[in-house]
Amino acid sequence: MKMSTSRLHLIAMVFLSGFAVMVVELAGSRLLTPLFGSSVSVWGGLIGVVLTFLTVGYYIGGILSDRKPSPSLLSSTVFTGGLLTLSVPFYSSAILEYAWRAGLDNVTGAIVASILLLGPPTLLLGAVSPFAVKLSARGLEDLGSRAGSLYAVSTIGSIAGTFGTIFVLLPMLDVRTTFLGVGMALMALGSIGLKLMHKAILVAVALLALSPLGLAAGLIATSAGEKIEARETPYSSLAVVRTDDLLILYLNGLPHSGMRIDRPSELVFTYTKFFELALALKPDSELILFVGGGGFSGPKYFLERFQSVFVDVVEIDPVVIEIAEKYFHVNRGGRLSIYNEDGRVYLQKTSKKYDAIILDAYAKTYVPYHLLTYEFFSLLREKLKDDGVVVSNLIASLTGDTSTILWSTYRTMSSVFPRLYIMKTSDNPAQMVQNLILVACVSDCILEEAIKAWPNSDLRKLVQSGLWTMIPNLAEFPVLTDQYSPVESMINPVTGRPYRVALELGNVSLPTLFYSGNNVLATSLILAMDLVLVLNLIVEASMATSTQRIIRRIY
Repeated sequence: MKMSTSRLHLIAMVFLSGFAVMVVELAGSRLLTPLFGSSVSVWGGLIGVVLTFLTVGYYIGGILSDRKPSPSLLSSTVFTGGLLTLSVPFYSSAILEYAWRAGLDNVTGAIVASILLLGPPTLLLGAVSPFAVKLSARGLEDLGSRAGSLYAVSTIGSIAGTFGTIFVLLPMLDVRTTFLGVGMALMALGSIGLKLMHKAILVAVALLALSPLGLAAGLIATSAGEKIEARETPYSSLAVVRTDDLLILYLNGLPHSGMRIDRPSELVFTYTKFFELALALKPDSELILFVGGGGFSGPKYFLERFQSVFVDVVEIDPVVIEIAEKYFHVNRGGRLSIYNEDGRVYLQKTSKKYDAIILDAYAKTYVPYHLLTYEFFSLLREKLKDDGVVVSNLIASLTGDTSTILWSTYRTMSSVFPRLYIMKTSDNPAQMVQNLILVACVSDCILEEAIKAWPNSDLRKLVQSGLWTMIPNLAEFPVLTDQYSPVESMINPVTGRPYRVALELGNVSLPTLFYSGNNVLATSLILAMDLVLVLNLIVEASMATSTQRIIRRIY
């Protein structure tokens, strides 16, 4: 049987609405991550907000469809939902700055920002499916099959939106373009059969989005220096910023690696100088593994300074590797081998035995839980030689509620390695969140003797001033395992505290990243159109309610 044009339009709106819900959620997460991190708690808050507004949308859509089962009202809902989706990049800068400056913790800030940014479009998109069911049903005899078919179409749209956003839209487009494209697609589809006003708004929005006013909305900007490149990767939001002779790699809004442009092998971040402890404790090292590449600061330093050393680097993000080769003077081949893989997966597959393994895969806002467990550290020991060494960077404090993740990691490692040392890498007080270094030896190494014999006086001074010997009662902290690793709850206090990476450049402040888009004219125009359409939708819904009440009184 030939399907009517109106039914095709109905199915298309249901499919695209389901698609757009997942785009809003997944692309929206990229707006939140630079400020609030990507922990499970932040993701849980985001998902909870989306589900809440979807639920409200389902309820409202069902009520409206009963009171006024009008195709034009459904089209108007889709059209307005599209405009609200398109508006997200224009409002994101102001809303995110408000949530951040309000002094809220990361989870609460992410929830508030999600409600204000993503809640309105999600609510209207959620209203589409129940409304479409009402319009599609001919009677009770086929209501179940038609409802099931349309909700299946919506879910297929959400599946397509999930895979499309993750594997196509975000890798190929920036967040702003993703929101604009999906929003305009919803508006174009919803405008079919609507009044001239809606078509005029669609044209105006298209012109604004493509104009210089719209092109600035929702783009990453820097407080100082020059933004060289900003991209969405499969794992994070990435930016490269140049300030004077310094090049900084940012991942999710936080500085991850630094390089002096005229001296690319020089170590910029103080904590990276402690990586050399691997060689101080095992001077005959020939093969070193870095888990986490970033800007490859440690590997470049090792390759230039120690000519007999071969370095393997495992980096999970292919775009990070590409950027390192493009801007940070990384040249694979020779004594450097690069593997684009998860660190644990690589270690499970490789047959190599390493003299030292250096872990630099932990961030302030995200710690891969599977790289902190007893099973992982047991795997490290298996892949190390009998006198091998582990050097690990971890961001936490030495005391207070932000130290739980440190001491849980320490206790877990101590159940695998016989000798551990811990060091501060800055002059910050113990209660402050900072870069900390954990050193573990397969054999019973003695750090004090090794550092005295090592011909690097700067490293010796750093170790002597940073060595921490006050170990708390470890029984108060859990051993992390693959079955029990509450890393997210441990890192939550850390993400909300101030953190500044120590530099080897004196009194230099790194630029801060933020989302631009505060163009008053562009935002005001979008806001005006949002208000017009939302008020128009409210009026249509109110008229439907009033009409139904009059009919009830008459009959």
